[in-house]
Amino acid sequence: MPRTPAPEVTVAGGRLRGAWKNKGAVAVFRNVPYAAPPVGDLRWKPPAPAESWAGVRSATKDGPTAVQRATMFEVFLNSLVEGQGWSPARTAALSMLVNKAPKPKASEDCLHLTVRTPQPSPGGKLPVMVWIHGGDHQDGSGIEPFYASNALPMHGVVTVLINYRLGLMGYYAHPELAAESDHGVSGNYGTLDQIAALEWVRDNIDSFGGDPDNVTIFGESAGGESVMHMMTSPLARGLFHRAIAQSPANSGQMIHLRRPFLDYDSAEDNSLAFASALGIRGTSQLARLREVSADELYSLVRSAPRLADHFPVIDGHVLPNSPLAAFAQGSQAQVPFTVGSNADEGSIIYPVFSAPMVEYRHLPAAPDQLPAEMVQAFGADMAQLFDLYPGLERRDVGAETDFMGDHMFGGRAYWYAKHHAQAGHPTWLYHFTRTPPSPTQTAGAYHAAEIPFVHGSNVPILPLTADDKLLAAQMQAHWTSFAATGDPNGAAKHEWPRFDPADPTWMNFDHEIRAETVTRLAKYELLNARTTRLVEAMTEIDVS
Repeated sequence: MPRTPAPEVTVAGGRLRGAWKNKGAVAVFRNVPYAAPPVGDLRWKPPAPAESWAGVRSATKDGPTAVQRATMFEVFLNSLVEGQGWSPARTAALSMLVNKAPKPKASEDCLHLTVRTPQPSPGGKLPVMVWIHGGDHQDGSGIEPFYASNALPMHGVVTVLINYRLGLMGYYAHPELAAESDHGVSGNYGTLDQIAALEWVRDNIDSFGGDPDNVTIFGESAGGESVMHMMTSPLARGLFHRAIAQSPANSGQMIHLRRPFLDYDSAEDNSLAFASALGIRGTSQLARLREVSADELYSLVRSAPRLADHFPVIDGHVLPNSPLAAFAQGSQAQVPFTVGSNADEGSIIYPVFSAPMVEYRHLPAAPDQLPAEMVQAFGADMAQLFDLYPGLERRDVGAETDFMGDHMFGGRAYWYAKHHAQAGHPTWLYHFTRTPPSPTQTAGAYHAAEIPFVHGSNVPILPLTADDKLLAAQMQAHWTSFAATGDPNGAAKHEWPRFDPADPTWMNFDHEIRAETVTRLAKYELLNARTTRLVEAMTEIDVS
């Protein structure tokens, strides 16, 4: 029977009442505000402190998600369902279920978090794990079913799952916003939200039994990239002590506040173009922009994809540099670090972008000809690239899919592991290879496939087999051991060696877990030769 009465804790804002789950083994507190609602005059401003409340605040129901684009996320989910290898009838039924399922309420008032703890009382000194969700910085939330599990707290950690501002609301970088900033910058409000959430954890997590001096940040895709932003930003230093980046994406790592780069306009130029498309031009645009409803703003976001790209930016303050450059220069946070990717990252991502290199996705290209910009980017390495990805020269979809997965995720994970380890910091690299059980599946070890295993969530449309559950238990043991001690070994049964660039190995997670030599080393080294040239070009750009 659940414990009685309901669990209560006191935080800076007041008293919270949550609910017992897992037969009283875990207390859950939902919709906890960590910052003031960023609405009205607070739209496109750094997060302000959360307001206090009188009495006991109920924390038993989820709050709204951030306002989001949604269109590309639906393509991703449909691609995920179609790649599982189910019968046509089941695929059609589940696709309809995904598309017709009620969507959570979305609101600008979204700066809330969820805490799950096995010991809701001060002084517990339990390791804390703060999850940053993915979704291309445009979509997603901390309350998605894929994360709604108490499996990690059952391993003796406190988990915190956060919302943060996304897309246009989180990363709009208008010159008038910079003019009102104490630091002369704009954009990166979603990144500042993440930092504010970590500050809230520092100040309040002891009430939930957590140790503010033992905080691990972890996230996947855009959440993994956000982990890299936290490791890059001087504003986040000291707020976390370990980091796990699952398939860290690279969508926003080349955008500068005031200088164009590659196929990206400067963030300010893109924001001015967005305002112009709304009919807002001339001087004093900001007041009018803050009066436009979120519905009207997002109507334009969904109808004009090029104008809708609002991502984290290199601004010289929140992000003084790209994470790629920070790791190359050794200026990242010096904390124990785990990073990895999945074997088939591109399989369900490719339909979202339909381009081998995301940074060139808006450029016209013939169906059987690679973009000239891509050929120029790899230059003399193109012949070797074609050898490593046969069919890429004629734009074979399979070859482009493999290349996209390695370029966006696998190669970048290897880059971070290599540079962090070379700087002398404890580093572990993984490769997730489990595939769906159907013999006709086409998704492979797809992007985000590891999430149910890490979180222990058993989503009805993606049920776990008995072997899957054993794999999930071991992955959770590695993740929580890392959170507890800074080393993923300990509670897990399999020895995971530290990453050594001189003899690179990774932990392969499948129904058979094993440490092995990095099998894609030649691909990653070639891709990262281009990354080196990219970083060298990026670091020559002044954002002031």
